[in-house]
Amino acid sequence: MKFLKNINKLNGCKAAILTNQSAFGFNGKYHFQTYAEIFDLKTIFLPEHGLFAELQDQVSGDELKYLFGDMQIVNLYGKEEKSLVPPRESLTGVDVIIVDIKDVGSRYYTFLTTAYYILLEISRLKKETGKAPIFLVIDSPNPIGKKVEGTPLQKEFESFVGVTSVLHRHGLTPGGLLSYYNETFHLKVDVVVVPVGVFHPKSISQFEWVPPSPNIPTQSTCLVYPGMCLLEGTNLSEGRGTTKPFETFGAPYLVGKAKEELDKRMDSHQSDDFRLRALRFLPTFHKYTGTICEGYQLMVLKPKQFHSLYFILYFLKQLGELFPKEFEYLKGVYEFRSDRPAIELLAGDSVLLDYLYGKLSESALSEYLDQSERNWMKLTKPYRY
Repeated sequence: MKFLKNINKLNGCKAAILTNQSAFGFNGKYHFQTYAEIFDLKTIFLPEHGLFAELQDQVSGDELKYLFGDMQIVNLYGKEEKSLVPPRESLTGVDVIIVDIKDVGSRYYTFLTTAYYILLEISRLKKETGKAPIFLVIDSPNPIGKKVEGTPLQKEFESFVGVTSVLHRHGLTPGGLLSYYNETFHLKVDVVVVPVGVFHPKSISQFEWVPPSPNIPTQSTCLVYPGMCLLEGTNLSEGRGTTKPFETFGAPYLVGKAKEELDKRMDSHQSDDFRLRALRFLPTFHKYTGTICEGYQLMVLKPKQFHSLYFILYFLKQLGELFPKEFEYLKGVYEFRSDRPAIELLAGDSVLLDYLYGKLSESALSEYLDQSERNWMKLTKPYRY
């Protein structure tokens, strides 16, 4: 394979890697096992959820331990915000930083934010010392393709679940998005991207899907996630504790005449692109543990047309009107920020928040989304691998 011939030129180089169980399949091995045969692999950086996606969302990985001989394990999702940045000594002793981890196509998904923080630290190291490791991205397909949704994240809403200027559904591969960061923010890191289809297959069979995190069990989850993740900022269950998270959602209070009116309104919104199957579910953990929830399964009928973000924005606005006493946006710490509620960090845009709070019309929202998506497509054309 051409890839291995090229990468073997780096045989024996000291390396560190950001990876997890999603990088699996080449010769029936986890990819870090293959790299260990080529490089002098010194360090594995752990993203949120751990190496084997053992941990739920927002759970520190500080206690995780693995038996890999002399290899160092550096957890980049601990109990404190400073844990998100790799320690300087983990970067100075290596020649290559490898990034081989699957993304799901949404800016909230934290793996590529972790990679971005590594990229930032390499940039600082290079500016201070004139030397820094190569940033080698083993690219992989975007499981929901090149379609985009949403608006650029505004600076004041930047957090671990969103880097400034990126859309909710970015339509890029890991290599494309990380190259965009490097160029747009003038980081001047030596980024090398191994193209899609060289190490990974160009398309991933549903039978070969490895969940990159506990609540992304299937590729269809990725399709709805760009919108449905906003439910994390509300008192609705996003389906954690069920077998279909983000596709199953609801709350105990979705009953009565208001629920009937909600169903009518949702039937008229993108009605040919999806179907809502009414159901009841019992979360086994997370929100409403052990309590029956009334809700839905979101079934996407036309993936190329369906707009997940527009769907959930519309849905939340209807909840605010029909369930004003029961429906709430959550407060408190979310992904290390306590100064803003989660819904603001996830929406990431004051215009979208105006819509949710009834200050923007439907037509104005639609026009704003359309223009933002067109602009992003033009801006990121050089990074669409």
